[in-house]
Amino acid sequence: MVNNDNPEGFNRKRILFYVLPAVAYAALIFALSSFPMDIEELGPVFKFDKLLHLVEYYILGYLLMRTFTTSDVPRLAASPVAVAILVGCAYGLGDEIHQAFVPGRDASLLDFLFDAAGATLAACTYSYARHQLGFVRTLENRIEAEVSRR
Repeated sequence: MVNNDNPEGFNRKRILFYVLPAVAYAALIFALSSFPMDIEELGPVFKFDKLLHLVEYYILGYLLMRTFTTSDVPRLAASPVAVAILVGCAYGLGDEIHQAFVPGRDASLLDFLFDAAGATLAACTYSYARHQLGFVRTLENRIEAEVSRR
């Protein structure tokens, strides 16, 4: 966990290293789902469509877990798994509804289910990914060191 000895500096660095990546990634998802689709050009992608939804929302779920586990809001920090799942699923639902208004796209219950599965899987495996996978642990430790630095 991150050391919170310097609340003002910590909050700025926390926003930069924990909150901003989650918000930026959510904005990227929204931007990409705003493009009209040319179905003929994307034919090969549809074979992996559900896997892409799962991976896309796994990344979002992981970033949400990073945000909520380091939160200085006690309710968020106390239940980061539940909050990350709830926010990830709500964002997936909102994204599917958004796509209903984009030409060439449609809202899909199955896509939403894979979005929700990705966010849920990330929330449930966050601790494993964070602590057991070497490259993730190294990156997270560097970020924590930077955030903790005065």
